[in-house]
Amino acid sequence: MTRRRLLGTAALTAAAAVAAGCDSSSGGGGAGGSGAAGSLSWWDHQNQLEPAKRAIFESFEATEGGVPVEYTYNNPAKLGQALQLAKQSNQLPDIHSNAGLEVPVPQLIAGGWVGPLSLDDAAMQRLEGALVEGKHVFDGAAHSFPIFDHHVYPTVTWFNTTLTGQAGLDPEAPPRSYEEFRAAARKVQDASGGKAGGWIWNIGMPNRLNEQVNVLAQAAGFEGGGGRLYRTGEFAYHDESYLTVIEFLLSMQQDGLLVPGSQTLIDDGARTRWVGGLAGYYFDGPWCPGVALKNTPEFAESLGVGPILTPDGGEPTTYRGTQGGEYWLTPTTEMGEQANRLLSEYFTTEDYSVEIANTMSQPPRDLEAVERSNAHPAYKKLITWFADQVFLAPEPIVKNSETTNVGAESKAVKPSLGDIVQGAFSGDVPDVRAALTELSDKANAEHERALAAAKDKGAQIDAADYVFENWQPKADFGPDQY
Repeated sequence: MTRRRLLGTAALTAAAAVAAGCDSSSGGGGAGGSGAAGSLSWWDHQNQLEPAKRAIFESFEATEGGVPVEYTYNNPAKLGQALQLAKQSNQLPDIHSNAGLEVPVPQLIAGGWVGPLSLDDAAMQRLEGALVEGKHVFDGAAHSFPIFDHHVYPTVTWFNTTLTGQAGLDPEAPPRSYEEFRAAARKVQDASGGKAGGWIWNIGMPNRLNEQVNVLAQAAGFEGGGGRLYRTGEFAYHDESYLTVIEFLLSMQQDGLLVPGSQTLIDDGARTRWVGGLAGYYFDGPWCPGVALKNTPEFAESLGVGPILTPDGGEPTTYRGTQGGEYWLTPTTEMGEQANRLLSEYFTTEDYSVEIANTMSQPPRDLEAVERSNAHPAYKKLITWFADQVFLAPEPIVKNSETTNVGAESKAVKPSLGDIVQGAFSGDVPDVRAALTELSDKANAEHERALAAAKDKGAQIDAADYVFENWQPKADFGPDQY
Protein backbone atom coordinates (compact mmCIF):
# COMPACT_ATOMS: atom_id res chain seq x y z
CA MET A 1 0.00 0.00 0.00
CA THR A 2 2.98 2.31 0.03
CA ARG A 3 5.03 4.10 -2.59
CA ARG A 4 8.34 5.78 -2.10
CA ARG A 5 7.92 8.73 0.19
CA LEU A 6 9.67 11.94 -0.55
CA LEU A 7 12.56 12.36 1.85
CA GLY A 8 12.56 15.64 3.69
CA THR A 9 15.55 17.79 4.40
CA ALA A 10 18.11 15.92 6.45
CA ALA A 11 19.49 16.98 9.82
CA LEU A 12 16.66 19.33 10.70
CA THR A 13 17.46 21.66 13.55
CA ALA A 14 15.10 21.68 16.49
CA ALA A 15 13.21 24.96 16.72
CA ALA A 16 13.87 27.52 19.39
CA ALA A 17 11.42 27.64 22.27
CA VAL A 18 8.33 29.76 21.61
CA ALA A 19 8.47 33.12 23.31
CA ALA A 20 5.94 33.39 26.12
CA GLY A 21 3.98 36.32 27.43
CA CYS A 22 4.37 38.56 24.36
CA ASP A 23 0.82 39.84 24.72
CA SER A 24 0.67 42.01 27.82
CA SER A 25 -3.09 42.43 27.43
CA SER A 26 -3.77 38.73 27.86
CA GLY A 27 -5.64 37.76 30.96
CA GLY A 28 -4.77 34.08 30.94
CA GLY A 29 -3.74 31.05 28.89
CA GLY A 30 -4.00 31.52 25.14
CA ALA A 31 -2.93 34.07 22.59
CA GLY A 32 -4.65 37.24 23.66
CA GLY A 33 -6.94 35.45 26.09
CA SER A 34 -8.85 33.30 23.59
CA GLY A 35 -9.01 30.50 26.16
CA ALA A 36 -9.74 30.32 29.86
CA ALA A 37 -6.89 31.07 32.24
CA GLY A 38 -4.49 28.14 32.44
CA SER A 39 -5.94 26.31 29.44
CA LEU A 40 -4.89 25.73 25.85
CA SER A 41 -7.20 26.90 23.05
CA TRP A 42 -7.31 24.87 19.82
CA TRP A 43 -9.27 25.72 16.64
CA ASP A 44 -9.40 23.63 13.49
CA HIS A 45 -11.67 22.43 10.68
CA GLN A 46 -11.38 18.67 11.27
CA ASN A 47 -14.86 17.72 12.40
CA GLN A 48 -14.30 14.02 11.84
CA LEU A 49 -11.19 13.95 14.06
CA GLU A 50 -12.88 15.60 17.02
CA PRO A 51 -13.51 12.38 19.02
CA ALA A 52 -9.87 11.32 18.73
CA LYS A 53 -8.62 14.76 19.72
CA ARG A 54 -10.97 15.08 22.67
CA ALA A 55 -9.73 11.73 24.00
CA ILE A 56 -6.16 12.97 23.66
CA PHE A 57 -7.00 16.26 25.36
CA GLU A 58 -8.52 14.42 28.33
CA SER A 59 -5.47 12.19 28.61
CA PHE A 60 -3.14 15.16 28.35
CA GLU A 61 -4.98 17.08 31.06
CA ALA A 62 -4.65 14.09 33.39
CA THR A 63 -0.87 13.93 33.01
CA GLU A 64 1.58 15.72 35.26
CA GLY A 65 1.86 19.27 34.03
CA GLY A 66 -1.06 18.84 31.67
CA VAL A 67 -3.74 21.50 31.24
CA PRO A 68 -7.31 21.58 29.88
CA VAL A 69 -7.70 22.08 26.13
CA GLU A 70 -10.61 24.16 24.84
CA TYR A 71 -11.45 22.80 21.41
CA THR A 72 -13.47 24.70 18.77
CA TYR A 73 -14.51 23.28 15.40
CA ASN A 74 -15.09 25.62 12.44
CA ASN A 75 -16.35 24.66 9.00
CA PRO A 76 -13.51 24.94 6.44
CA ALA A 77 -15.45 27.68 4.64
CA LYS A 78 -15.65 29.76 7.83
CA LEU A 79 -12.42 29.10 9.74
CA GLY A 80 -10.38 31.63 7.77
CA GLN A 81 -12.80 34.44 8.62
CA ALA A 82 -12.92 33.38 12.27
CA LEU A 83 -9.12 33.45 12.47
CA GLN A 84 -8.97 36.87 10.82
CA LEU A 85 -11.42 38.30 13.34
CA ALA A 86 -9.47 36.70 16.18
CA LYS A 87 -6.21 38.16 14.87
CA GLN A 88 -7.71 41.65 14.69
CA SER A 89 -8.78 41.45 18.32
CA ASN A 90 -5.56 39.76 19.49
CA GLN A 91 -7.52 36.61 20.36
CA LEU A 92 -5.90 33.94 18.19
CA PRO A 93 -6.07 30.45 19.71
CA ASP A 94 -2.86 28.84 20.92
CA ILE A 95 -2.98 26.12 18.24
CA HIS A 96 -4.92 26.27 14.99
CA SER A 97 -5.16 24.95 11.45
CA ASN A 98 -4.85 27.41 8.57
CA ALA A 99 -7.82 26.35 6.44
CA GLY A 100 -9.43 29.30 4.71
CA LEU A 101 -6.60 31.80 5.16
CA GLU A 102 -5.28 31.29 1.60
CA VAL A 103 -1.99 32.96 2.46
CA PRO A 104 1.47 31.38 1.95
CA VAL A 105 3.08 30.27 5.20
CA PRO A 106 5.99 32.75 4.93
CA GLN A 107 3.43 35.57 5.00
CA LEU A 108 1.70 33.99 7.99
CA ILE A 109 5.03 33.81 9.78
CA ALA A 110 5.88 37.43 8.95
CA GLY A 111 2.40 38.53 10.03
CA GLY A 112 2.59 36.85 13.41
CA TRP A 113 0.00 34.18 12.69
CA VAL A 114 2.26 31.16 13.21
CA GLY A 115 5.57 30.57 14.94
CA PRO A 116 8.20 27.83 15.34
CA LEU A 117 7.59 24.66 17.27
CA SER A 118 9.89 23.17 19.88
CA LEU A 119 9.21 19.45 19.44
CA ASP A 120 11.11 16.97 21.60
CA ASP A 121 13.78 14.64 20.22
CA ALA A 122 11.48 11.60 20.13
CA ALA A 123 8.94 13.49 18.03
CA MET A 124 11.59 14.74 15.62
CA GLN A 125 12.83 11.17 15.23
CA ARG A 126 9.33 9.95 14.41
CA LEU A 127 9.02 12.73 11.83
CA GLU A 128 12.35 11.98 10.17
CA GLY A 129 11.93 12.09 6.40
CA ALA A 130 8.49 13.68 6.62
CA LEU A 131 9.50 17.32 7.04
CA VAL A 132 10.24 19.44 3.98
CA GLU A 133 11.96 22.80 3.92
CA GLY A 134 9.48 25.37 2.67
CA LYS A 135 6.43 23.36 3.71
CA HIS A 136 7.01 22.45 7.32
CA VAL A 137 10.45 23.91 8.01
CA PHE A 138 11.34 27.59 7.64
CA ASP A 139 14.79 29.02 8.29
CA GLY A 140 15.79 25.67 9.77
CA ALA A 141 12.94 25.57 12.31
CA ALA A 142 9.99 23.18 12.20
CA HIS A 143 6.72 25.14 12.23
CA SER A 144 4.33 22.24 11.64
CA PHE A 145 4.28 18.60 10.52
CA PRO A 146 2.10 16.36 8.35
CA ILE A 147 -0.39 14.01 9.95
CA PHE A 148 -1.77 12.79 6.62
CA ASP A 149 -0.31 10.94 3.63
CA HIS A 150 -0.16 12.41 0.12
CA HIS A 151 -2.04 9.48 -1.45
CA VAL A 152 -5.41 11.20 -1.58
CA TYR A 153 -7.83 13.08 -3.83
CA PRO A 154 -10.95 15.07 -2.86
CA THR A 155 -13.34 13.92 -5.61
CA VAL A 156 -14.41 10.44 -4.55
CA THR A 157 -17.68 9.06 -5.96
CA TRP A 158 -19.69 8.30 -2.82
CA PHE A 159 -23.16 6.80 -3.18
CA ASN A 160 -26.18 5.70 -1.18
CA THR A 161 -26.49 1.92 -1.68
CA THR A 162 -30.13 1.95 -0.58
CA LEU A 163 -31.04 4.27 -3.43
CA THR A 164 -28.76 2.61 -5.97
CA GLY A 165 -30.12 -0.79 -4.91
CA GLN A 166 -33.69 0.37 -5.55
CA ALA A 167 -32.50 1.34 -9.01
CA GLY A 168 -31.06 -2.13 -9.61
CA LEU A 169 -27.42 -0.99 -9.59
CA ASP A 170 -24.61 -3.25 -8.35
CA PRO A 171 -22.77 -1.65 -5.38
CA GLU A 172 -19.64 -3.58 -6.31
CA ALA A 173 -19.61 -2.07 -9.80
CA PRO A 174 -19.81 1.70 -9.24
CA PRO A 175 -19.81 4.03 -12.26
CA ARG A 176 -16.36 4.91 -13.51
CA SER A 177 -16.96 6.88 -16.71
CA TYR A 178 -18.93 10.07 -17.26
CA GLU A 179 -21.65 8.28 -19.20
CA GLU A 180 -21.90 5.46 -16.67
CA PHE A 181 -22.31 8.07 -13.94
CA ARG A 182 -24.97 9.94 -15.88
CA ALA A 183 -26.89 6.73 -16.53
CA ALA A 184 -26.64 5.61 -12.89
CA ALA A 185 -27.78 9.00 -11.59
CA ARG A 186 -30.79 8.90 -13.92
CA LYS A 187 -31.74 5.40 -12.79
CA VAL A 188 -31.59 6.45 -9.14
CA GLN A 189 -33.67 9.53 -9.80
CA ASP A 190 -36.28 7.66 -11.80
CA ALA A 191 -36.51 4.78 -9.30
CA SER A 192 -37.07 7.19 -6.41
CA GLY A 193 -40.30 8.45 -7.90
CA GLY A 194 -39.14 12.04 -7.62
CA LYS A 195 -38.08 11.76 -3.97
CA ALA A 196 -34.36 11.86 -4.74
CA GLY A 197 -32.10 13.48 -7.29
CA GLY A 198 -29.27 11.75 -9.07
CA TRP A 199 -26.40 13.85 -7.77
CA ILE A 200 -25.74 16.59 -5.22
CA TRP A 201 -22.65 18.80 -4.95
CA ASN A 202 -21.17 21.66 -2.89
CA ILE A 203 -21.28 24.33 -5.61
CA GLY A 204 -21.56 27.13 -3.05
CA MET A 205 -17.98 26.46 -1.97
CA PRO A 206 -15.53 27.83 -4.62
CA ASN A 207 -12.41 26.72 -2.73
CA ARG A 208 -13.60 23.12 -2.68
CA LEU A 209 -14.68 23.32 -6.33
CA ASN A 210 -11.17 24.46 -7.16
CA GLU A 211 -9.63 21.37 -5.50
CA GLN A 212 -12.14 18.93 -6.92
CA VAL A 213 -12.07 20.18 -10.51
CA ASN A 214 -8.27 20.33 -10.54
CA VAL A 215 -8.01 16.64 -9.69
CA LEU A 216 -10.86 15.70 -12.06
CA ALA A 217 -8.82 17.40 -14.77
CA GLN A 218 -5.80 15.23 -13.84
CA ALA A 219 -7.99 12.13 -14.12
CA ALA A 220 -9.09 13.45 -17.52
CA GLY A 221 -5.48 13.67 -18.70
CA PHE A 222 -4.08 17.01 -17.51
CA GLU A 223 -0.33 16.62 -17.05
CA GLY A 224 0.10 18.97 -14.16
CA GLY A 225 -1.40 20.13 -10.90
CA GLY A 226 -3.32 23.20 -9.85
CA GLY A 227 -3.56 24.33 -13.46
CA ARG A 228 0.24 24.34 -13.95
CA LEU A 229 1.87 21.93 -16.41
CA TYR A 230 4.71 20.00 -14.81
CA ARG A 231 6.98 19.90 -17.86
CA THR A 232 6.78 23.59 -18.79
CA GLY A 233 5.80 25.34 -15.56
CA GLU A 234 3.07 27.27 -17.40
CA PHE A 235 -0.54 27.63 -16.27
CA ALA A 236 -2.95 26.06 -18.74
CA TYR A 237 -6.44 26.07 -17.27
CA HIS A 238 -7.76 26.30 -20.83
CA ASP A 239 -6.46 22.78 -21.55
CA GLU A 240 -9.08 20.48 -23.08
CA SER A 241 -9.07 18.31 -19.96
CA TYR A 242 -10.54 21.16 -17.89
CA LEU A 243 -13.14 21.92 -20.54
CA THR A 244 -14.07 18.25 -20.73
CA VAL A 245 -14.59 18.08 -16.97
CA ILE A 246 -16.61 21.27 -16.65
CA GLU A 247 -18.79 20.47 -19.66
CA PHE A 248 -19.60 17.09 -18.11
CA LEU A 249 -20.49 18.64 -14.75
CA LEU A 250 -22.69 21.25 -16.39
CA SER A 251 -24.40 18.58 -18.47
CA MET A 252 -25.60 16.90 -15.26
CA GLN A 253 -27.42 20.11 -14.37
CA GLN A 254 -28.72 20.55 -17.91
CA ASP A 255 -30.08 17.00 -17.85
CA GLY A 256 -31.96 17.69 -14.61
CA LEU A 257 -29.86 15.22 -12.59
CA LEU A 258 -28.44 17.74 -10.11
CA VAL A 259 -30.42 18.28 -6.91
CA PRO A 260 -31.99 21.77 -7.03
CA GLY A 261 -30.33 24.20 -4.66
CA SER A 262 -26.87 22.63 -5.00
CA GLN A 263 -25.61 25.95 -6.40
CA THR A 264 -25.60 27.48 -2.90
CA LEU A 265 -24.64 24.46 -0.80
CA ILE A 266 -21.36 24.05 1.07
CA ASP A 267 -20.08 20.60 1.92
CA ASP A 268 -21.85 20.18 5.26
CA GLY A 269 -25.26 20.98 3.76
CA ALA A 270 -24.76 18.87 0.64
CA ARG A 271 -23.47 15.91 2.63
CA THR A 272 -26.36 16.07 5.11
CA ARG A 273 -28.92 16.07 2.30
CA TRP A 274 -27.17 13.16 0.62
CA VAL A 275 -27.16 11.12 3.84
CA GLY A 276 -30.83 12.02 4.25
CA GLY A 277 -31.67 10.31 0.96
CA LEU A 278 -32.13 13.36 -1.25
CA ALA A 279 -29.50 12.20 -3.77
CA GLY A 280 -27.91 8.98 -4.92
CA TYR A 281 -24.38 10.32 -5.53
CA TYR A 282 -22.14 12.90 -3.92
CA PHE A 283 -18.54 13.96 -4.68
CA ASP A 284 -16.43 14.38 -1.56
CA GLY A 285 -13.06 13.47 -0.10
CA PRO A 286 -12.13 10.40 1.98
CA TRP A 287 -13.30 12.23 5.10
CA CYS A 288 -16.92 11.87 3.96
CA PRO A 289 -17.81 8.74 6.01
CA GLY A 290 -16.03 10.07 9.08
CA VAL A 291 -18.24 13.15 9.04
CA ALA A 292 -21.43 11.48 7.79
CA LEU A 293 -21.42 8.58 10.26
CA LYS A 294 -20.60 10.75 13.25
CA ASN A 295 -24.20 11.95 13.57
CA THR A 296 -25.95 9.22 11.56
CA PRO A 297 -24.13 5.95 12.31
CA GLU A 298 -27.00 3.95 10.84
CA PHE A 299 -26.00 5.26 7.39
CA ALA A 300 -23.01 2.86 7.50
CA GLU A 301 -25.36 0.23 6.02
CA SER A 302 -25.95 2.46 2.97
CA LEU A 303 -22.41 3.70 2.37
CA GLY A 304 -20.95 2.90 -1.03
CA VAL A 305 -17.80 4.16 -2.75
CA GLY A 306 -16.36 4.47 -6.22
CA PRO A 307 -13.10 5.98 -7.49
CA ILE A 308 -12.79 9.36 -9.13
CA LEU A 309 -14.50 9.44 -12.53
CA THR A 310 -12.61 9.51 -15.81
CA PRO A 311 -14.08 10.43 -19.21
CA ASP A 312 -13.79 6.87 -20.56
CA GLY A 313 -13.85 4.84 -17.35
CA GLY A 314 -10.16 3.94 -17.45
CA GLU A 315 -7.91 3.60 -14.41
CA PRO A 316 -7.59 7.06 -12.83
CA THR A 317 -4.22 8.77 -12.57
CA THR A 318 -3.78 11.75 -10.26
CA TYR A 319 -0.83 13.59 -8.72
CA ARG A 320 -0.25 15.26 -5.40
CA GLY A 321 2.72 16.82 -3.63
CA THR A 322 3.90 16.10 -0.14
CA GLN A 323 1.29 16.76 2.51
CA GLY A 324 1.54 20.12 4.27
CA GLY A 325 1.38 20.82 7.97
CA GLU A 326 -1.87 20.71 9.90
CA TYR A 327 -1.36 22.19 13.35
CA TRP A 328 0.30 25.57 13.85
CA LEU A 329 1.35 27.44 16.97
CA THR A 330 0.48 31.09 17.53
CA PRO A 331 3.75 32.87 18.41
CA THR A 332 2.15 35.03 21.11
CA THR A 333 0.85 32.05 23.07
CA GLU A 334 1.53 31.99 26.80
CA MET A 335 1.20 28.20 26.75
CA GLY A 336 4.10 27.35 24.46
CA GLU A 337 5.64 24.71 26.71
CA GLN A 338 2.34 22.84 27.15
CA ALA A 339 1.42 23.17 23.48
CA ASN A 340 4.72 21.73 22.30
CA ARG A 341 4.48 18.83 24.75
CA LEU A 342 0.93 18.07 23.60
CA LEU A 343 1.96 18.07 19.95
CA SER A 344 5.17 16.11 20.55
CA GLU A 345 3.84 13.36 22.76
CA TYR A 346 0.46 12.73 21.15
CA PHE A 347 0.11 14.03 17.61
CA THR A 348 3.31 12.69 16.02
CA THR A 349 2.76 9.07 17.10
CA GLU A 350 1.76 5.86 15.32
CA ASP A 351 -1.21 5.61 17.65
CA TYR A 352 -2.54 8.89 16.29
CA SER A 353 -2.27 7.48 12.74
CA VAL A 354 -4.51 4.61 13.80
CA GLU A 355 -6.93 7.08 15.40
CA ILE A 356 -7.01 9.11 12.19
CA ALA A 357 -7.90 5.96 10.27
CA ASN A 358 -10.54 5.07 12.86
CA THR A 359 -12.23 8.41 12.28
CA MET A 360 -11.96 7.99 8.48
CA SER A 361 -10.32 11.30 7.76
CA GLN A 362 -7.65 11.75 5.10
CA PRO A 363 -5.28 8.78 4.95
CA PRO A 364 -2.86 8.96 7.91
CA ARG A 365 0.85 9.54 7.45
CA ASP A 366 1.32 5.81 8.16
CA LEU A 367 -0.89 4.15 5.52
CA GLU A 368 -0.41 0.74 7.07
CA ALA A 369 -2.35 1.98 10.10
CA VAL A 370 -5.54 1.83 8.02
CA GLU A 371 -5.65 -1.96 8.04
CA ARG A 372 -5.20 -1.97 11.83
CA SER A 373 -8.11 0.44 12.24
CA ASN A 374 -11.83 -0.19 12.66
CA ALA A 375 -12.70 1.98 9.65
CA HIS A 376 -15.67 1.16 7.40
CA PRO A 377 -14.85 -1.35 4.63
CA ALA A 378 -15.65 1.28 1.99
CA TYR A 379 -12.99 3.58 3.46
CA LYS A 380 -10.40 0.79 3.53
CA LYS A 381 -11.19 -0.04 -0.09
CA LEU A 382 -10.77 3.61 -1.05
CA ILE A 383 -7.34 3.84 0.58
CA THR A 384 -6.13 0.87 -1.48
CA TRP A 385 -7.31 2.72 -4.61
CA PHE A 386 -5.47 5.85 -3.52
CA ALA A 387 -2.24 3.89 -3.24
CA ASP A 388 -2.49 2.90 -6.90
CA GLN A 389 -4.08 6.04 -8.36
CA VAL A 390 -2.14 8.89 -6.70
CA PHE A 391 1.46 9.58 -7.64
CA LEU A 392 3.97 11.91 -6.01
CA ALA A 393 4.09 15.19 -7.91
CA PRO A 394 7.17 17.36 -8.52
CA GLU A 395 7.25 20.48 -6.38
CA PRO A 396 9.15 23.72 -6.95
CA ILE A 397 9.48 24.14 -3.19
CA VAL A 398 11.43 20.86 -2.97
CA LYS A 399 13.59 21.75 -5.97
CA ASN A 400 14.42 25.12 -4.45
CA SER A 401 13.06 26.06 -1.02
CA GLU A 402 13.50 29.76 -1.87
CA THR A 403 10.47 29.53 -4.14
CA THR A 404 8.50 30.14 -0.92
CA ASN A 405 9.45 33.77 -1.49
CA VAL A 406 7.41 33.74 -4.71
CA GLY A 407 4.42 32.47 -2.78
CA ALA A 408 4.90 35.26 -0.28
CA GLU A 409 4.77 37.83 -3.10
CA SER A 410 1.87 36.22 -4.95
CA LYS A 411 -1.63 37.64 -4.99
CA ALA A 412 -4.75 35.55 -5.52
CA VAL A 413 -5.98 35.60 -9.10
CA LYS A 414 -9.68 36.35 -9.38
CA PRO A 415 -11.98 34.97 -10.55
CA SER A 416 -10.43 31.67 -9.51
CA LEU A 417 -11.14 28.30 -11.08
CA GLY A 418 -13.73 27.64 -8.38
CA ASP A 419 -15.37 31.01 -9.06
CA ILE A 420 -15.55 30.21 -12.76
CA VAL A 421 -17.11 26.80 -12.18
CA GLN A 422 -19.62 28.30 -9.76
CA GLY A 423 -20.41 31.03 -12.28
CA ALA A 424 -20.88 28.47 -15.04
CA PHE A 425 -23.55 26.70 -12.98
CA SER A 426 -25.33 29.96 -12.15
CA GLY A 427 -25.15 31.23 -15.72
CA ASP A 428 -22.93 34.17 -14.83
CA VAL A 429 -20.06 32.67 -16.87
CA PRO A 430 -21.60 31.79 -20.26
CA ASP A 431 -18.26 31.22 -22.07
CA VAL A 432 -16.22 28.81 -19.97
CA ARG A 433 -13.42 28.45 -22.53
CA ALA A 434 -12.84 32.20 -22.63
CA ALA A 435 -12.93 32.43 -18.83
CA LEU A 436 -10.38 29.63 -18.46
CA THR A 437 -8.11 31.18 -21.07
CA GLU A 438 -8.24 34.49 -19.23
CA LEU A 439 -7.45 32.67 -15.96
CA SER A 440 -4.39 31.06 -17.55
CA ASP A 441 -3.16 34.43 -18.80
CA LYS A 442 -3.72 36.12 -15.44
CA ALA A 443 -2.10 33.27 -13.50
CA ASN A 444 1.00 33.30 -15.74
CA ALA A 445 1.28 37.09 -15.52
CA GLU A 446 0.91 37.07 -11.74
CA HIS A 447 3.52 34.33 -11.41
CA GLU A 448 5.99 36.31 -13.51
CA ARG A 449 5.33 39.43 -11.44
CA ALA A 450 5.74 37.60 -8.12
CA LEU A 451 8.88 35.85 -9.34
CA ALA A 452 10.44 39.17 -10.35
CA ALA A 453 9.45 40.78 -7.04
CA ALA A 454 11.00 37.94 -5.05
CA LYS A 455 14.21 38.14 -7.09
CA ASP A 456 14.39 41.89 -6.55
CA LYS A 457 14.33 41.22 -2.80
CA GLY A 458 17.26 38.83 -3.07
CA ALA A 459 15.67 35.41 -3.53
CA GLN A 460 17.92 32.99 -5.42
CA ILE A 461 15.27 31.66 -7.79
CA ASP A 462 14.58 31.28 -11.47
CA ALA A 463 11.69 30.38 -13.77
CA ALA A 464 13.44 27.04 -14.31
CA ASP A 465 12.62 26.08 -10.71
CA TYR A 466 9.06 25.47 -11.91
CA VAL A 467 10.02 23.33 -14.89
CA PHE A 468 10.35 19.54 -14.64
CA GLU A 469 11.23 18.36 -18.14
CA ASN A 470 12.02 14.85 -16.90
CA TRP A 471 8.57 14.33 -15.38
CA GLN A 472 6.74 11.23 -16.61
CA PRO A 473 3.05 10.38 -16.16
CA LYS A 474 1.95 7.49 -13.94
CA ALA A 475 5.13 7.60 -11.89
CA ASP A 476 6.29 9.11 -8.62
CA PHE A 477 8.66 12.05 -8.91
CA GLY A 478 11.19 10.96 -6.32
CA PRO A 479 14.01 12.91 -4.64
CA ASP A 480 16.58 11.51 -7.08
CA GLN A 481 14.79 13.21 -9.99
CA TYR A 482 15.30 16.80 -8.86
